[in-house]
Amino acid sequence: MTGSTSLRAVILMTVTIGIGLTAHPVGQIPLDRVLKRITIPSTATLRGLVDIVGFPQTTEAMTFIGDTCERLERDEIAANQKRLGLAAGEGLVAGWCPHDDYTLAARVYAHVTRAMKAKTIIMVGNAHWSEAFGVRSKIIFDDFQQWRGPYSPVRISPVREEILKRLAPASYVVNRQIAETEHSLEAIVPFLQYYNRDVEIVPILVPFMPWQDVDRLGDQLADAVSAVIKAHGWKLGRDVAVLCSGDGQHYGDYGWSYYDYHPYGTDADGYKKALELDQHLIGSYLTGELQSPRLHALFAELVDQDDIGKYRVTWCCRFAMPFGLNFAAALVRKVEGRALTGYLLKTGSSISTPWLALDQFKLGLTGDANLHHFVTYAAVGYK
Repeated sequence: MTGSTSLRAVILMTVTIGIGLTAHPVGQIPLDRVLKRITIPSTATLRGLVDIVGFPQTTEAMTFIGDTCERLERDEIAANQKRLGLAAGEGLVAGWCPHDDYTLAARVYAHVTRAMKAKTIIMVGNAHWSEAFGVRSKIIFDDFQQWRGPYSPVRISPVREEILKRLAPASYVVNRQIAETEHSLEAIVPFLQYYNRDVEIVPILVPFMPWQDVDRLGDQLADAVSAVIKAHGWKLGRDVAVLCSGDGQHYGDYGWSYYDYHPYGTDADGYKKALELDQHLIGSYLTGELQSPRLHALFAELVDQDDIGKYRVTWCCRFAMPFGLNFAAALVRKVEGRALTGYLLKTGSSISTPWLALDQFKLGLTGDANLHHFVTYAAVGYK
């Protein structure tokens, strides 16, 4: 953490706001509290920002972070490149990336974002606070023309409007307030722009929904996107790719409010068992051939099927990641008639992955990181 008194105040404010929000039962989060998450307000065309402590917003900061990750992760990057076997200029079709503070998780982000080569990235993220807006079982778009990036504003791809024209109106909502209070996708934008200054994005948020809607809406979205791809003669991985945002377990008995998830205890043995659970879930459902029944089974592991407002395992991406990968799998079937194959690129946690020293950029932590309060991460790529 930084020694700056002012930065400590900002971090304390961020953590306090987060605790205040999660202290309310799911579905009872006051809307006015959610709107206070916005740190930098939006304009009519440019989305604002939620988190200026966890994520970099300047050229200098992001260049330092990206260059440092490339250097520190060089050997693992080379090993993953060999495993993936991607040709020069060829990129992943889909991926799963963390969205925690860069101090903690940047080295995991790098492994999947560096392999996203497509000009347009369809980003699928959590709608953490959608319950405050009363939205369920619809995919959520915004109407901004640009999002903030560390090098320049990031253009929203015109693909978004082509998709919307092909979706049934009952399948989605356009709500800029949900988008501007949500941090899960703004977290990934700096890394995407570090690797591709001309990247364009289509942000999509996923609220609470049962599996039948995950499957139904994902298939409708795949129909719409496949029609766009075929109309333009585009190729998956080169022109369009899908990147899902989400962290793994939010584990511990302190500061989590409604997460309060610590079935193995909060000592070193409990930590080890929590990591083993992630390895089990990733290996059982997310690597190898990506199949809808496997994603359905993962969803059932993460979400209480009798009450989708309750976690079974506190992966915060319990709706967004199964939705995004199920959509990506359907998209590849419709466009190329094949299945996607997943590769685990890196795992970590907020207390195992070596932290980046980012004090000089006024970046730090937005929560605790210890055996009583930690987050797990994974980078998974699909080709």
